[in-house]
Amino acid sequence: MESTSGHKTESVTLLVQAELVNSVAWLINIRWLAGVGVLGVAWFIDVVLLRLAISVLPLYLIGITILAYNAVFRFVLQRLLRNESRDIRQFDQLAKTQIAFDWVAMTALIHFSGGITSPITFYFFFHIVIAAMLFTQRATFAYAATATLLFGATAWLEYTGVLPHVSILPGQDAALFRDPLYSLGVVVFFASTMFVAAYLASTISARLRKRETQVIDLSQNLQRAYGRLQTLYEAAEAVNSTLELDQVLDRLVQRTAHALNVRACSIRLLDETGARLYVAASYGLSETYATKGDLLLEQNPLAKQVLAGKAIITGDVRTETGLQYPTQAITEGILSMLSAPLAGKRGALGLIRAYGDGLNHFTPADAEFLMAIAREGSIAIENAMAYRTLNQIDEMKSKFVLTVTHELRSPVGVIQSLLRTMQAGYIGTLTPAQQETMARILHRADFLQTLIDDLLDLAAGKSQLVQREGHVIVRLDEAVARVANRFEIPMQEKHITLKSNCEKNVTIAATEAGVDRILNNLVSNAVKYTPDGGRVSIKLSTNGTGANLEIADTGIGIPEESLPQLFQEFYRAPNAKAQVSQGTGLGLAITKDLVTHFGGHIAVQSKIGQGTSFCVTFPIVVDLPI
Repeated sequence: MESTSGHKTESVTLLVQAELVNSVAWLINIRWLAGVGVLGVAWFIDVVLLRLAISVLPLYLIGITILAYNAVFRFVLQRLLRNESRDIRQFDQLAKTQIAFDWVAMTALIHFSGGITSPITFYFFFHIVIAAMLFTQRATFAYAATATLLFGATAWLEYTGVLPHVSILPGQDAALFRDPLYSLGVVVFFASTMFVAAYLASTISARLRKRETQVIDLSQNLQRAYGRLQTLYEAAEAVNSTLELDQVLDRLVQRTAHALNVRACSIRLLDETGARLYVAASYGLSETYATKGDLLLEQNPLAKQVLAGKAIITGDVRTETGLQYPTQAITEGILSMLSAPLAGKRGALGLIRAYGDGLNHFTPADAEFLMAIAREGSIAIENAMAYRTLNQIDEMKSKFVLTVTHELRSPVGVIQSLLRTMQAGYIGTLTPAQQETMARILHRADFLQTLIDDLLDLAAGKSQLVQREGHVIVRLDEAVARVANRFEIPMQEKHITLKSNCEKNVTIAATEAGVDRILNNLVSNAVKYTPDGGRVSIKLSTNGTGANLEIADTGIGIPEESLPQLFQEFYRAPNAKAQVSQGTGLGLAITKDLVTHFGGHIAVQSKIGQGTSFCVTFPIVVDLPI
């Protein structure tokens, strides 16, 4: 893994390279103007300033030469740009070569425009500024010294007569270039000015580069912080999108590994004894390493420190003495670790650990980030654990109810049989008072049998909510027709009008008994709580992938405050209790469980005194999955 400083250095280098490439191209573009400018000045002197004693032919030649070698530089630049590798050293060499050619041309211009008295001398300063922008301070001073040598050599050669002096204005500067004090003073002034300019320009350029580097670092830090905040948000969203513990743990280790840019991450949770940490989830680790064994807190001081609430960075696994399995970690290719505690409301849950395959991979910022992830993850883990515990308790309750009610069904059945035998007079004639008492007892026994049956159905349904075993293709329209026929006589007795509008050949994956129980409960309630002369309607339709079943009535309705509790076990609305005293309050709870079990959804709409509408949706299937 590359370090953070490595990424910074790489970014700065890339920026410097891009700046150098752009500067080389900029130099070439400016030189076109310089070449044309030299030709323009030569033409102006030749045509307008006739009194100047300068020979313009050398100036024309210098201008043409500048344009010629600039064309060569442009050709070389284009070739370098077409090269995908783009070796920065080649661009650096091209920049230095350009300045060298320019200074030779500048020296020639100075010589042919008056030598030590030439006004063009000051153009050297432009190149010093350019050198400070492109190169280091040492290189800039080297260029200042080179310029001084070139200018001084030109003045010396003209003073000694090796080079003929070109006078701008005849008679006015003829004696100056032979005056040693004047020549020395100009050269000293030129040298001091060049070095001061080199110092100022290179210092300012260095400060700008430093600020540029700081801006790059700040930008990268901001981007990294934003990326980690985004990752933290996504991780929190991912782990909190489910209450299944295994899914929470798997998503947490995967998101953490990606956020920290490491190949592996694991979560260890405390066992019931609180003395061991077992691997609950891992990402990026080999099976051998992930299953190497539990962490024993007595043998792992580092784990104990982490569980105490501290994030610990292990920069070098090879020298860490607080680890239990250092050899296995080295064999796995792990050289550094970062561990953070998972803390719940009642104490430590375990720890989360990231693994790096480079020495000193993790930073204090990484530790703070992992602590933030651990805090979010701990909440999700604790919620998932609570959800699992509730499911286990609910399953235990269902098994208990299933066992108890199953044991009660047989003796209650015997009691009903004996009561009916007595009521029929097989053991003696009963007086009217005894007949009435017997009827009341039998009525209560029948209600007890209904309660037992409902409890059995409820418990059996809850213990199989996540199973799809035993499902078959069920014709929903045929099941509706059977249940509607079953309640034909009760509806006739109450003069209730039934309106049925069912689409044909609607198939779902369910069980015949389960669908019958759903329809029976809903239609039974509609008939039971609809006054004489009311209406019940059943509508079955499809919308492509779903089957929509609506059972509506014009009955007593359900109070608005009762709607949220309607599907709770043993709950009955107050007005329903007032109208029908007996009822288990389990019918709608069983109905909802069965609908959910078959992959559907149930909703209710109701207004007091105006009726109730239950809407059930099921996914349509044609063939069961194998």
